[in-house]
Amino acid sequence: MGKNRFENFVFASMVCFAMVFGMTIYNTILTTPAGGSFVEEFQFGAFLCVFALALVLELIFVSPIVRAIVKKVTNEKTPFIRKIMTMSLLMIFFMCTMMSLIATLFQGYEGSLLDAYTHMWMMNIVVALPLQIFIIGPIIRKVFFTIFPIVPPQPVEPSVQQEDCCN
Repeated sequence: MGKNRFENFVFASMVCFAMVFGMTIYNTILTTPAGGSFVEEFQFGAFLCVFALALVLELIFVSPIVRAIVKKVTNEKTPFIRKIMTMSLLMIFFMCTMMSLIATLFQGYEGSLLDAYTHMWMMNIVVALPLQIFIIGPIIRKVFFTIFPIVPPQPVEPSVQQEDCCN
């Protein structure tokens, strides 16, 4: 999304922070016992660890894979919104796949790992998709482009050729 590595890092950090925060709230609500206090169940330290892990996974693995796929399935004539949506959907798919596996392993499971993982993935993807597409993605892009505005290229004025007056 950014014009250089620093801007890409800032954008990825913003999206990752917001998505991990949103998904942590969702999963805390799911796992809070009836009558329990959400505030007591939310663990800020665990959130920060998950955020750091998610950011590393996104920057090292997911982002390069998604960029390569998007580059292959789009071209310079592809509308910008289609590129954004393709990238967002692929990021959600890959990040949800990896983070659901990690969550399944850390939370523990009974019975089959595959069954527990599939359940976790389905519970997360139904929230991650609309959260990213309709809420976090647009908000973070708005904030990001406010901080790092897109500067349109300045038109180059044609050079004025001087007439040879001495011929």
